[in-house]
Amino acid sequence: MAKLKEIAERAHVSVATVSHVINGTRPVSDTLRKKVVQAMRELGMEVNLPPQKKASSQLLAMIIDDIFNPFFTEVFAAAESTARSIGYHLLLLPIKKDYDAFYLQDLKDKKVDGFILATRLNLSHLKKFFSAQVPLVFLGGVLDSPFSRSILFPDEEGAYLATRHLVDLGHSRILCVGGSPKNSLFNDRFQGYKRALREKEIPIDPQLMVEITPTFEEAYKLGLEYLSFPENQISAVFAQNDPIACGVMAAARELGKKVPTDLSVVGFDNTFFTHLTNPPLTSIEIPKKLIGKRSVELLVRVIHGNEVQSYMVEEVQLVERNSTAVFRKKEVGGVKIG
Repeated sequence: MAKLKEIAERAHVSVATVSHVINGTRPVSDTLRKKVVQAMRELGMEVNLPPQKKASSQLLAMIIDDIFNPFFTEVFAAAESTARSIGYHLLLLPIKKDYDAFYLQDLKDKKVDGFILATRLNLSHLKKFFSAQVPLVFLGGVLDSPFSRSILFPDEEGAYLATRHLVDLGHSRILCVGGSPKNSLFNDRFQGYKRALREKEIPIDPQLMVEITPTFEEAYKLGLEYLSFPENQISAVFAQNDPIACGVMAAARELGKKVPTDLSVVGFDNTFFTHLTNPPLTSIEIPKKLIGKRSVELLVRVIHGNEVQSYMVEEVQLVERNSTAVFRKKEVGGVKIG
C-alpha cells in the first residue's frame, strides 16, 4: 500500500490533505479531493473513501502557560479578532505545568478544530499529545508533524539589537537573563546576546548568562542577588522579556540603584509593560498583532487541508526609551570599576 507521502507527492498536495481525504477527518475541497483520488488510482490503490466530514465546531484554542506575560494576551487579542472575522471562535486556555498531561489529553477529546500553541513545554511532550491528526500552529518553535506549522520569531536578531544597543552605550558587564536554552526561543536570544559581544570583542562571561523561570517574581529575586554585590560590576541588563526587565528594575529600586544612572535595562517584546515602568522601558518590538493574525490564518488553512508553509516574522526593531544611558565608571571604596 502506498504511503501518504507518495500519494501527496503524486497529487501535489500536502500529507495532511491526503490523510483528511482517506480518513474523512476534515473537510477538503472537491478539487483537492479529486487530485488525491486520481493519485491513489495511479498508484494502484483501491479507492474506498469514507464520506467527507462536514461538521465543524468553528472553534479554535490558543494554549499558553504564562497568562501573566502581556505578550501572549496581546497576541491573543489580535488572533481572537481575526478568528471572529472569519466565523470562528477562539478560546484562551492557560496551562499549569503540574497538570499538563491531564489537561492536554482532555483537550484532545474536545470538539476543537485546531490549536495555537504558545508554550515553553518540551517538544517531545507536545508531540506526544498532538501526534494525532490535529491541526496546530506553534508560536516560536517547530513541531515535527505533518499537521503542524510554525510562526517563527526573529529572536536572535532582536537579542543582538538589544545587546548591541547596550554595548554601543559603553557597557561591557551586561547581565543576560532568560528562560531555558533548551527552548529554541530563549536559546536564540542567548545566541544574539553572544553575537553582539563577540562583534565588539567583549569576553563572554558564562556567569552573566542566567537561566530562570521567565517571570517578574523570579527576575526580582535574581536582581536582588546579582545587583547586591558591587564586585559583579554589572552596569546593564538584557532581559529576554518585559516581565523579567520589570522584575530586575524593581530589585534595583529596592537596592537604591537608579535606572538608568546606575543600571541600564532593555526588555523584549515591547508590551504595554514598557509604559508602566519608571522610567519607561527600552524594549525590542516584534509585531504582536501580525503574529496573532497570521497564526489564525495559517491554522485555518491547515484545517482545510490547504498546502501552506510556516511563517517567519522578519520585522524587529529596538524601541528606545529612558531605561538606558551611556555607561559611566563609578567608584566603590575609592576604586573605579567598569
